[in-house]
Amino acid sequence: MQELYEGIELTPDQTTWICKGLLDLAASDGVDPSEIEFIQEFYQAETGAAADLENLNAGGFDLAAAAEVFKAGGPELVESFLMSAYMLIYADGHFSPEERGRIGDYADALDVDHAALEDIHLKARLWLLRMLADNLRNREAVKQVGLYNLGLDETQFSDLLED
Repeated sequence: MQELYEGIELTPDQTTWICKGLLDLAASDGVDPSEIEFIQEFYQAETGAAADLENLNAGGFDLAAAAEVFKAGGPELVESFLMSAYMLIYADGHFSPEERGRIGDYADALDVDHAALEDIHLKARLWLLRMLADNLRNREAVKQVGLYNLGLDETQFSDLLED
């Protein structure tokens, strides 16, 4: 996931807010162990330390305060956070209505319109599929995941393989 933040020097405060946001998103429909693992791996990669999830979750998630931090970091940080949120959603293989609503709340607070959010969602799905395609030789299995699990269409899948 570090590639999502390539070129962005995350501050400890930004890293904390990202993790708090991801924990909040995970809690929207019930926290899955794969989501916890995702957050722990991100925190470890950014800080070099193990994540203290209890401490990160203390005080809850203040979306307005997080939005200030993310917007101050620039549009790249805003987009990377939202892409991370989508990746967390797919970590447990289920994109629930609660998660859909919560990521919409994030977009509203970050002044990201619906079209831009859909573009970020597409980028996140293509990024996930690219990671899978890079590690599997069975292109038909990759295609099935893209079409049926990530909701991509044939054109998007074909474009991915041409990159």
